[in-house]
Amino acid sequence: MYFRTLAVALLMVLRAVAMDATEGPGFDPTPVRIPRSAYGARRPVTNMDLLTIRDLHGVTISPDGRFVAFVVGQAVLATNRYRSGLFVVSVAPGRAPVCLGTAGAPHWDFLNQWPDDSEAPQWSPDSREVTYRLRMGPSQQWQVWRWNRTGGKPSELSHAPGNVVSYRWVAGGRKIMLSVERARDRSGDQQVYRSGILYDGSIRPFRGRPIATEVLEQLPAKVENWIHDVASGRERKATSEESKLYGPWASDLAPTAFPTRLVDSIVSPDGKLVAYRFFDADPARVQKASYELYVKPVQGGSPVLLDVPSLYISEYWWSADSAQVFFAVMKGDGRSPTLMVASASGGAAKELFRGAAHVTGFSPDRSDRHLACIVEASTSPPEVAVLDLGRGEVTPLVDLNPEFRNLQLSTTVRMEGTNAEGDSWFAYLVKPLGYQTGEKYPLIVTTYSASDGFLRGASGDEYPMQTFAAHGFAVLNINFGRTRLNNPHGFEAALEIWQSPLDTLRAAIDKAEETGMVDASKVGIGGFSHGAEILEYAISHTHLFQAAVASGPAARDPFFYYMAGNGWLRLFDDWGLGGWPEGEARSKWKQLAASLNADQISTALLTNASDSEFLPSLALYTSLRELDKPVEIFAYPNELHVKNQPQHRYEIYNRNLDWFRFWLKGEQDPDPSKASQYARWRRLRDLSQPEKTSSAARSDAH
Repeated sequence: MYFRTLAVALLMVLRAVAMDATEGPGFDPTPVRIPRSAYGARRPVTNMDLLTIRDLHGVTISPDGRFVAFVVGQAVLATNRYRSGLFVVSVAPGRAPVCLGTAGAPHWDFLNQWPDDSEAPQWSPDSREVTYRLRMGPSQQWQVWRWNRTGGKPSELSHAPGNVVSYRWVAGGRKIMLSVERARDRSGDQQVYRSGILYDGSIRPFRGRPIATEVLEQLPAKVENWIHDVASGRERKATSEESKLYGPWASDLAPTAFPTRLVDSIVSPDGKLVAYRFFDADPARVQKASYELYVKPVQGGSPVLLDVPSLYISEYWWSADSAQVFFAVMKGDGRSPTLMVASASGGAAKELFRGAAHVTGFSPDRSDRHLACIVEASTSPPEVAVLDLGRGEVTPLVDLNPEFRNLQLSTTVRMEGTNAEGDSWFAYLVKPLGYQTGEKYPLIVTTYSASDGFLRGASGDEYPMQTFAAHGFAVLNINFGRTRLNNPHGFEAALEIWQSPLDTLRAAIDKAEETGMVDASKVGIGGFSHGAEILEYAISHTHLFQAAVASGPAARDPFFYYMAGNGWLRLFDDWGLGGWPEGEARSKWKQLAASLNADQISTALLTNASDSEFLPSLALYTSLRELDKPVEIFAYPNELHVKNQPQHRYEIYNRNLDWFRFWLKGEQDPDPSKASQYARWRRLRDLSQPEKTSSAARSDAH
């Protein structure tokens, strides 16, 4: 509904590049179906239930406040594809949603994920039509399509000469402003293959891809502003005046001396002002990374810093009359955002709404009173809802997953505290299904980010918490709190990036043990991305965990340093890890890298790596294997950072469950297809317990 800056447009270009660079999952044009109700016997949740959840991918209320449009996506295991659906529902009580048909292929981002708060549908100013940017397959271009809100066959609205990466209705609905990525001139591509390529550190060798592919992918995309005339259907390049009036804001801000960056911006409806977020990382001014929200004239003028009582602004938008800025602030404690408003001229901000449930994804109508939103809780998947600011009430409109009413979901307990470093943390403890007071259960810790929203698979969606609980585990889903700001040239301070989370792990596990529910001698841990870094540091510096599952590149290792490229090398230098790893930095790497401390690891480790991140995972894997430690690694083809293929996701869910059951409970799934898996794992267990193996051999001899 709002036109973000060129930064957002370029992110969308990166989405297209990322998706085109890997085959990924397929697209099924069959529209997603939402049943009115679901009946059946109550049963425990399964991995299939979690895999096939209908997920929200954007909600928008009509300008007149009478309808909400929303996009739904769902994985299809059998075909390794995704379905989508575009729906409209009346805000009147008891109305059923109307499916307008498929919403096209998923909008994958540069990390290979389809964000829950990704690009939402847009309404025509008269509230009669819904538009959405889609394509039906990889051979087609992204264009804007149009539906009547009551149903019927959609029509392709735009026919731009390239991929539409963003758009918005302008000029009172008479025009649509398009940001169009023109096809790159590929006439020189073959020359890249004919000659040797001088390596200058600008590409990312750790991804293990052909060097020509890396070089060609970095060639800049050309993005142009185009105008679609709604009445005639004609399209043309936008004039310079139209680009200034309707296009992405061209920042005229002076560069700053401290570490900061422009995150995004939104031009006011009257085109005179711009609101923008800055990420402030100046260690002399703030203790932790924070966001600041400013307003200024589109060109010239002095910025006005709005009074934002928090460190994180999750969403913001202009009032219809361009006089105020609404924004949602978060404290980093996982609670629902607080909705606030401030005058564009500055002054104290006013609190408008603070929800009991977890409410996000705000979309206001023309009156600025009614907002479409997404509401969820720790044991309830996201639902479509509407917020009435006048009454301060959230009314659910659509339950996307009525089948969950028949599932036995484990109850949760929120926990929080402060670790030995003085950093705050919070977590959710998921009780084992059928929990019996006085009985102690194995614990699985999942990292690294959490909220009061639905507890599904933790970061990366690879650790099915409710399924773990259904199989007799207690689960502790931890959020380590806000990112620390450290002296950029001090290793001891940088080491706290991993030491502080380790202290949090200790504190959280102790608190979970105090409930009397947890067997602290049987604890596993799972981690994705930064969570995998924390996991590797934890298992190589403590003996807290008996089993672990990691997913993500092992980037804190000298092996990675050699293949990192310029961007990473600058970061390592900031952390005091610059220079030859075998030189002055050697002792520092020894304090940090798991592979250099593999002899201290007593944890059985499983790694699930995408093929683009497989190489950095080999240092720790090979070190453990050479030391006869229990370790396995699986590489998943055609995946980026987030593994998005349904068949891969389901396999990871199942194997992670099997791994923890085997190492923490001594259980094996009797499925004959898993016989070879357990034969491998028993051999790994024998390697890690040579004294038991010798004893068993002597017993067999007698």
